[in-house]
Amino acid sequence: MRRRSLAVTSILVVSVIGTGLSSVTLPAVAAPADDPPSRVLIIVLDHMRPDFVERFDMHNVRALMRHGVNYRRAILGHMAATTVVSHNVITSGRFPKNMGWTNEVFRDVDDVLGQGAGAYHVTSSLGCGDFGALIEAEGYPKLEDYLDPEGDAKFVAIGNKTTAACPAGMPATQGVDNDIIVRMGSSATLDCDEDGTDESWRGPAGVNVPAYLSEVCGRFYVPTSNDFGTATTSPAWMYPLDGARYSVGTDPEHLGGDVWAADAAVKVMRRDSDWDGMLVSMPSIDKMAHMWGTDDEGPSGVGDDVYAFAHLPKAARIADRQVGKLVGELEAQGIDDETLVILTADHGGQTARRYHGEDGPDRGNYNWYYGQDADETYLDPSRPIQRLVNALDGNVDFSYQDGHIAVWLNDRSPDRKREAALALAELPSVLATYTRTGDGYRLRWNDGLAKASRGERGWWRAYAQRLIDTMAAPNGPDAVALLRDWVSYGVEGDHGGHQRPVQRIPIVFSWPGLDAGAEPRVRMRSVDILPTVLELMGIDPTAPLDGRARDLPLAP
Repeated sequence: MRRRSLAVTSILVVSVIGTGLSSVTLPAVAAPADDPPSRVLIIVLDHMRPDFVERFDMHNVRALMRHGVNYRRAILGHMAATTVVSHNVITSGRFPKNMGWTNEVFRDVDDVLGQGAGAYHVTSSLGCGDFGALIEAEGYPKLEDYLDPEGDAKFVAIGNKTTAACPAGMPATQGVDNDIIVRMGSSATLDCDEDGTDESWRGPAGVNVPAYLSEVCGRFYVPTSNDFGTATTSPAWMYPLDGARYSVGTDPEHLGGDVWAADAAVKVMRRDSDWDGMLVSMPSIDKMAHMWGTDDEGPSGVGDDVYAFAHLPKAARIADRQVGKLVGELEAQGIDDETLVILTADHGGQTARRYHGEDGPDRGNYNWYYGQDADETYLDPSRPIQRLVNALDGNVDFSYQDGHIAVWLNDRSPDRKREAALALAELPSVLATYTRTGDGYRLRWNDGLAKASRGERGWWRAYAQRLIDTMAAPNGPDAVALLRDWVSYGVEGDHGGHQRPVQRIPIVFSWPGLDAGAEPRVRMRSVDILPTVLELMGIDPTAPLDGRARDLPLAP
């Protein structure tokens, strides 16, 4: 097993986001044992908030926090706060504005994807090769590029969502010859359960998917025909389940959701034991939170609610068991002492106590998007967004709205951007509006603070400008509205914005060489995860990083 020694680090002076102080002196990262970890396992619980740990009795997550280094003041630290952005932030140490895409939608200003300069792309339509092209165009190294000085590290990214596994797993500098990326592929009509009826099934797809995972109709094929009552029940019907894609489902031989992701990871650990790094992304908490926006356990259909897994409390407990499964596998293989385990989330989320979308079947995408991208059209917006489109008289080229509102314009002159910011200010629940100027955003209006709570005002003053500036790039939105807490324009539970419930996430590092139970007071962010890993493993960055190596106390 490859090992690296780690030099003693001197006192660090770093700025701490949101403290009101320009800098703070932190203790040095203590010198490790001569044998630092040689593997990294990152577990991402999609949409996970720290308060879920106690609310849903997630005892495996709680144990990891208790026995690891738990950053209780951790925040996501960037916008947009979404899956497709954050998985790449975690493995690159770069802010969205330096990644190649900044949001669920982006403008391909350099025609990297070949649909014409300025073409729009909704990231859920992209494949692994597209994300690889965007990363390669920017030319920055990823975690998998650092893990082996010989350049042949094996990195494994597993996630049900393409927008999780592919951004996390695509490297930039060494190609993907030795890497494995596993996601759920497109649906196919099959009779995998041999009941005489053809149904919709999804199997593994991605890059270098091992044969032991991809057997047609094998363990990792899941049925996706049943919506478990969510397609006919408000508010879940805006973004309903499609079988066992993001939920576990009812077929014990073909369980989906978080069980699918964890089982695939365990299989890889056992069959490809020479892996150096692995990221496992679990989607079920996110799906249930988006559908219901609450922890209410029912109903999800007509009559007795037999689908507890289609609700947040059960999904959280299932996710917790998968965390225990992954950590237990490391122990069973005797590699826990050489593996740094990181548990985190790609964003938090908030219930739409103030909801400004349209509640109806399959309304999710039309609430989230307005415009036309390379292959799809979304021209049936909610009433507030239609008012915005009308007010700007054809100048809205594209918009995306969830816990924030992002607008791309046809005419991006200063006057028209200012006009857009003022039009955004007229929409409900808007706190402040901004326009992009170079590599930052300029505040244009913040009269919404007058109606905000004291907590909302304090959080906005501490974080809003820093967070919104992280997506200031030519591919990003030209005008942005930040919204009050507990607001959504997309579905009943949402993400994306600067708000405290969206930004607060868990970040935990666990390894026997760390000071178990330590809770550093530093404000750890997702962008800091990669440089902190490199510091611990004694690896020098070969390119600029937006994140900083944080205090990671070692065992005495």
